[in-house]
Amino acid sequence: MRPILVCALMLVIVGSIFFVRGQEDQQEMKGASQTSDAKSTSDQIEVKNDRFSGVTTVKLKPQVVLDKPEHQLTIRSETKLGDKKSHEWEMGTVSAYVWLESHYNRSVDYGDRELHFIIDGKPLDIGRITGGSPTESTLKPAFKIMASFVSIFNRSKLEQISNGKRIEMRFGTVEVTLGQPVVTALREYASQVLTLDKTTREKKT
Repeated sequence: MRPILVCALMLVIVGSIFFVRGQEDQQEMKGASQTSDAKSTSDQIEVKNDRFSGVTTVKLKPQVVLDKPEHQLTIRSETKLGDKKSHEWEMGTVSAYVWLESHYNRSVDYGDRELHFIIDGKPLDIGRITGGSPTESTLKPAFKIMASFVSIFNRSKLEQISNGKRIEMRFGTVEVTLGQPVVTALREYASQVLTLDKTTREKKT
């Protein structure tokens, strides 16, 4: 009887060791994944500070929101903080310039050129956006034509994006649900812009 009890006890101890080790491995894998995601997101955002003018420029690198053989659509953004405003009413405002850049081979129907988002079930209507100059982007090798459109997101729009977990977008006839990496990049970008804007304003008071 005693040998049986000893064997049973040994099995329980060995099983506990493997269970604990398995839990530790899962935690390590989860931590490594979170670190990788954070690094990946930070690689998509560029922050530059001009110490002479005091202007901070925050850029979001192009994020692919639609990827098809005949059409690729990307979104990128740039925000300048601490720059001099032309009018008094602009003081304290945030203006994030957002570009949609379309690469394609055949005609694309942009419909009414109205840009809409649904963020966690709540609508965010940007309205009609205009054509802009793609100064920082070049035509991708697989495509023949490029079109660029630009809009300005204010503080309230950035706040809504900074809290978003699920983002759907419609631009003209193009309707997509943004992939999680793109959602994470947009959310982190909006959060950084809002945080840096607060810091910049506090320095000037």
